[in-house]
Amino acid sequence: MSRFLVLVTLIAGCDAGAKPTPPQPLAPVVREHVLLASIHRGACYGTCPIYTLAVYRDGTVEYEGKAYVKTKGKAAGTVTDDQMTALDKLFTDDHYLAYNSQYTSADVSDEASASTAYRPLGASETKTVEHYDGDTRAPASLTKLEDRFDEIVQSQRWIGTSAELDKLSD
Repeated sequence: MSRFLVLVTLIAGCDAGAKPTPPQPLAPVVREHVLLASIHRGACYGTCPIYTLAVYRDGTVEYEGKAYVKTKGKAAGTVTDDQMTALDKLFTDDHYLAYNSQYTSADVSDEASASTAYRPLGASETKTVEHYDGDTRAPASLTKLEDRFDEIVQSQRWIGTSAELDKLSD
């Protein structure tokens, strides 16, 4: 037992003078200006908002409004890390990469169109899906993904709320 106490005391004494290693500074996170996801909403027979919205992995958002939107022309903004994570989750959970690249049959005329794109983290290629709302063979989940994209990015800040869009169409 006394040998045990001597050994413990010896080990503790050796460690007592050791200086703790100071924490190393964290390397800054470098985010590339590489596309994460985008959406382009096209014309319809009525007053559908026409715009393009691109989100980059550095948090940059680029917007260009063409017609029936609150903000016409180019504008820029940012999204948070949580919003970027939500976008990645949206596209992966919806199995976006498994969609066909086109759903453009005109089963119903005068509908709006949308083109979405997604580039998974670390991927070298971007998947694009063209979607005409009049194509009845398109999965309903694709329309939900397009709408959810706008919600996550909060595109209303440029496009306008429903009330603002109603005023534009008068």
